[in-house]
Amino acid sequence: MNSYRVPQLAKKYTDYDMIRQHTEIPSFPDSRARLLQVFVGRTDEKGHQELFALATSLVQLAMDTHDRIDTISGDRGEQEMRSRQLNVLAGDYLSSRFYQLLAHAGEIEMIGKLSGAVSEVNARKMTLYERMKKLLVSADEYLRETVQLRMQLFLSFTHMMRDEDKSLWHSLLLEFSTCETIAHEMNRMRDEQQMLHSYAFWHMYENGNDEERSHLRQMQIDPRTWSALVLKYSVSEVLLDKLRESTHRIQLLLQDEAELQGLQEIDAILGPYLSYVQPSHAAVRED
Repeated sequence: MNSYRVPQLAKKYTDYDMIRQHTEIPSFPDSRARLLQVFVGRTDEKGHQELFALATSLVQLAMDTHDRIDTISGDRGEQEMRSRQLNVLAGDYLSSRFYQLLAHAGEIEMIGKLSGAVSEVNARKMTLYERMKKLLVSADEYLRETVQLRMQLFLSFTHMMRDEDKSLWHSLLLEFSTCETIAHEMNRMRDEQQMLHSYAFWHMYENGNDEERSHLRQMQIDPRTWSALVLKYSVSEVLLDKLRESTHRIQLLLQDEAELQGLQEIDAILGPYLSYVQPSHAAVRED
């Protein structure tokens, strides 16, 4: 199955009025799902590559939805409480769909592997959150660990890859997870509800003076001060440089694997990230 329609299939499970009215479904893990479908499709004789991409994406959405609960603190009104409850229920619902899809297809082994990956992700998150609470995380450490958390579910399928594909699969998954993370952090940087403990927060805390670090430690920094610090410490430029480096590494990987089946599909996955770094991505491509 060559066509990619996983986000459209997922809408059957995410487009419920109650969910849409009271909470917001996180960004779809499009790059990772699309990459998974390409690589599994090279070996899976059952034709389940689309199913695996869909089921794994639903698990990822479920976990990301539950993560939103942790960002809500302080006194809550009725609307906030309703939204919090819907985040819990929406995450649980999406997770249950993953079990149903794989069980119906007889893919019991993959239920176990993905469930194990969920446990590992949760354990790594707890370790990261404990360090974040103590303000012991550097910006680069935060970025690296967040990328690893995004990869974990999808690495559950590595055993299905051809031996000669495993290294490339891992490298591309790492880079596309990095691209997704950077794009997400660029959006978080501008969102008052999500800016605390984002990459921008850790970058400014790491580089700021004592007064600025004190403001950040209070966790109640006003939007005007936040915007001034983002500009002062060139957070957008730092993230764009990291995105540019990652897209360049992907291009080099694809050049080395010119005979890879599905190369055009991977080029399509890369396209949106190149648009972030235009016009400079043309220069990167010529290096």
